[in-house]
Amino acid sequence: MKNKKQGKIKAIIFDIGGVLKIPKTQNDNQELPGFHELIAKKLHLDFDTWFDAIDVYYAQSIVGKVSKNEFIQIASKRLGINKNKLEKTIIQCYKSKMKKNIFLYNLAEKAKKQKIITAILSDQWPYSKSGVFPKKDEKNFDIIIISYEVKMRKPNLEIYDLLLKKIKNKNKQIKNSEIIYIDDRSYNLEPAKKHGIKTILFRNNEQVKKELKKFNVI
Repeated sequence: MKNKKQGKIKAIIFDIGGVLKIPKTQNDNQELPGFHELIAKKLHLDFDTWFDAIDVYYAQSIVGKVSKNEFIQIASKRLGINKNKLEKTIIQCYKSKMKKNIFLYNLAEKAKKQKIITAILSDQWPYSKSGVFPKKDEKNFDIIIISYEVKMRKPNLEIYDLLLKKIKNKNKQIKNSEIIYIDDRSYNLEPAKKHGIKTILFRNNEQVKKELKKFNVI
């Protein structure tokens, strides 16, 4: 990774699902796998039964209004399924569908060594985070913002404001134009653009590599 003096990038932000973690069965990552369909199948339920039982609580858990324990207690009671079995099934479904994007993990590691701030901005509920982003994966990231932990989610502007505040706490001189954000959803990039942050819409690693070269990152 070589940064030219002009236009030097000083912070890189990554999404998790569809960016740092990609589907095991799709190289181009055009569509994320159906986690809830798989969970329902593993629990021997039809999809509507599963999702009708958890829909409101799942949405609330993404923004921390329903805790991990509260969710599993409610879902277990509504579905008549043992809590431990339910919890293990959900986490295992996330693990089985996703794999590390080694290219971007290596990029984060190299960036951190070069004193470039590395950050994560991701919408997750407690069980998806347990399945796709365990504690051991956090080591190369200076800032980690997960929706349920901060009680807000993308694309609300407040979560981007929080991200910038944390970045500037680490480097008060950094300009928004010296930050890159990589996400696989265009609507999540729009608030970043409004803040003057450079953005990359993730489709696959080769495409991202080409775009990073334009910003003198690779």
